[in-house]
Amino acid sequence: MERISTALLFDRGINGMLERQSGLSRTQMQIASGKRILSPKDDPSGAAYALDLRTAISQVGQYQANADRARTRLDLQEASLKGVDDLIPRVLELTVQGLNDTNTAADRRAIAQELRQINDALMGLANTKDSNGEYIFAGYDGDSIPFSNPTDGIFAYGGDMGTRTLQISATRQVQDRENGFDVFMDIDTSTATKRNLFETVHGVIAGLEADAPNDVLLDDLHLVQAQISDARTRGGARLNTIDQQQNINADFILNMQTALSETEDLDLAEAVSRFEQELLALQAAQQTFNMVQGLSLFNYL
Repeated sequence: MERISTALLFDRGINGMLERQSGLSRTQMQIASGKRILSPKDDPSGAAYALDLRTAISQVGQYQANADRARTRLDLQEASLKGVDDLIPRVLELTVQGLNDTNTAADRRAIAQELRQINDALMGLANTKDSNGEYIFAGYDGDSIPFSNPTDGIFAYGGDMGTRTLQISATRQVQDRENGFDVFMDIDTSTATKRNLFETVHGVIAGLEADAPNDVLLDDLHLVQAQISDARTRGGARLNTIDQQQNINADFILNMQTALSETEDLDLAEAVSRFEQELLALQAAQQTFNMVQGLSLFNYL
């Protein structure tokens, strides 16, 4: 019976040292990682909550990335439309100049030549590509050049009528670019018909080259200018929407990260104190085991 009791003490000593060694090792891992929860069994409800928080943070992080992409595209659209807007006053100036009765036919042809160059520049801006090589005003069909000039005075739209949107929150989407047809092609005129930007400028060119300028086109150019301005205003409103939503998203992420930290981060001072206590307990268990082991050998003598 004496030997059985000693064997039990021996087993208990081994198990006690293993348990204390395991606890010490876990505390060391907590201190090294800075995390209180190392596995779900440490705190099942806390681990589940932390997983939910990480999922929410990741989702809103994706919304932020979408907002960044939308901002980049809208900034590029604004730069292109500003370029158009900057050229239209010169078109108006040359149109007014060409209407002056003091001009000779040669003078008007010279004015028309400059307008042709400006019209080419306008088409170049309307065919702007983004960093991925997609035409920003082509709708969904970003690989197809949206605007072409197959013959003199004829201007065609090769994109589609789609408008792209990106999700910037669980309940909010933002259009990240204008459809080129709506901006440049579908423009009202003073005669209640539709004409595109390039045809309008070409109409001025054709009149000057024929030494027969048409003053009605001056009104149409003002309508063109208003349409471009409206498109810029819509783009600016979308950029403001992105700013507002990104601020909301950033606050949400900060709150979730704070909650996550409170849930799983380690109280370092408490962990170091616990480590010292566990180390002392392990040392005591080792000393006790050595005593039991010595007693066992004495009983066999």
